[in-house]
Amino acid sequence: METDIAPLDEINNGKPVRIFIPLTNRPDRIRAQCIYQQTSPPKFALIFKPGVLPLGEIDTSQAAIINVDMGGPTVSLEANILNVTNSQTLEMVMIKSINHEQMRDFFRVDAVTNVISKAFETNVFDNDSQQQAISGRTVDISGSGILAIFEDQPPQTQHIRLEVLLPSASPETITVFAHQVRIQELHDGKFEVAYHFDDISDEDRDKIIGTCLVLQRQMLRLKVQVRDN
Repeated sequence: METDIAPLDEINNGKPVRIFIPLTNRPDRIRAQCIYQQTSPPKFALIFKPGVLPLGEIDTSQAAIINVDMGGPTVSLEANILNVTNSQTLEMVMIKSINHEQMRDFFRVDAVTNVISKAFETNVFDNDSQQQAISGRTVDISGSGILAIFEDQPPQTQHIRLEVLLPSASPETITVFAHQVRIQELHDGKFEVAYHFDDISDEDRDKIIGTCLVLQRQMLRLKVQVRDN
């Protein structure tokens, strides 16, 4: 099947982009800034500062993920690493692009971790909103939202502040602002709530996507082990 190279035509030569580089014998990925260089679509190159690329550790058997800020929605590309040249350049070939609608499914994984939901109606928390902090556990997580279960009904305000503990090798809590997409009371009295992120930094979104990619790889390895047994 021929690759649609239209997304590459929209990326300016010399544009800064972010890449998640797969590593050999490790589930995590290196996230790095680099410069996009046009070559011959669907091929392109990524240029790095000296010392950034983990030479000898790059897994060329796996696809890399490249995020491109287009001044509106972020465009994501899945691409294979063809070659590592002169210690600062990756020669790439695009496999496919991932649009905004596909982002949630592509970067969504089952993940159980801690989350705290807090009401947020003004720039300053008052005593009432502080008391509305509810702790829960995520069911799945993505770069655009989470699904979580709470023992008690979480705040019903329009704006919600979420504190999510990322289940990574070095656990880290990120804070995002979100709104409820749906809420459902379960048979055991708990509440299942879907949140969409409204305000999240590029740095924190990258951390979530990186965590999702790691968890996806772990799940794939588990499936292979189960199948082989």
